[in-house]
Amino acid sequence: MNNTSEPNSSATGSFSLPTSFVYPVATCHVLIVAVAIVGNLMVCYAIAAHRNLRKIPTNLFIFSLACSDLLTVSLAVPFDIEGLFLGGVWKHGERMCKAWITVYLITVPTSILTLLAVSVDRYKSLSDPLNRFRRCGFMTRRKAVIISLIIWLYSLLFALLPIMGWRTHEKFVYNSFCYFPFTPIYLTLSSLLNFIFPLLMACAFHFKIYHMVCIQLRGFQGNEPTTKERKVYFKNVRGVKTTTMFVAAFFCCWLPYSSVSIVAVLCESCGSNIPAEARVILLMFGYLNSALNPFLFAFRSKRFKAVYPNMFSSLRPQARPDGTQAVPCG
Repeated sequence: MNNTSEPNSSATGSFSLPTSFVYPVATCHVLIVAVAIVGNLMVCYAIAAHRNLRKIPTNLFIFSLACSDLLTVSLAVPFDIEGLFLGGVWKHGERMCKAWITVYLITVPTSILTLLAVSVDRYKSLSDPLNRFRRCGFMTRRKAVIISLIIWLYSLLFALLPIMGWRTHEKFVYNSFCYFPFTPIYLTLSSLLNFIFPLLMACAFHFKIYHMVCIQLRGFQGNEPTTKERKVYFKNVRGVKTTTMFVAAFFCCWLPYSSVSIVAVLCESCGSNIPAEARVILLMFGYLNSALNPFLFAFRSKRFKAVYPNMFSSLRPQARPDGTQAVPCG
């Protein structure tokens, strides 16, 4: 993907990558896609098929995050893999180029804004050891669904602004290259509103959470807490650790590529000096986040682990009374 502000000879032409680089990197992309699709489908199935998981508002945010990751690896990454072998040449026309870019612009802010919502929810939960905020309806399933819908709607509208006319050039495909004809203002706002500010806010909430945990631990040392207080407290702490890993993984995976993109916007000559191999590798690490998320939450959760054995057993052929096996419906 190229996100410079205007087309030039290097941005709109094809690029040549050595075979020794293309095949290993393409293999890594394919592995990321395979792991991400299987993992996120398992997350979506567990939440959609089991009411006990849907009762927890945080899991609805996780469902939204899994859907975002599925869109990324199923609709965005395959074109990057193709571009590795074709040297960036685009063979799918103007409309598909617009769709590809739009999907990319939707999924990244959706992920980080959802992580911010989870961080706020964790902070409010931990700020009251007795969990009074939940009983008062601070975060309910209805509110979680509404917040998720608002995040998706906002991300969609922001992604459609270039399609509706806020761009530097009319076409998205130049010299057989799918190109980002975005204005510097749009790219700067996108980086600030959809990445930097939400990520900084999520980090700020986690610093406050860490401070709160230290205070509550000191309070427990002075006054012996009840069994209920201790149980709820440590349950929330485990949830905070999981959310922290989510934010840290997103930060480490996407920050390098986003930083390079911002530098390319602010300093065009600097961006032109960044090797194509570096951009490919950094973007691949961003996509890696979609494969990591299921392992950071669902596959570590006891509630989710309890679901999967039943899921796999339902896919096995069931024995009939006559001793034959019935083929599972597919």
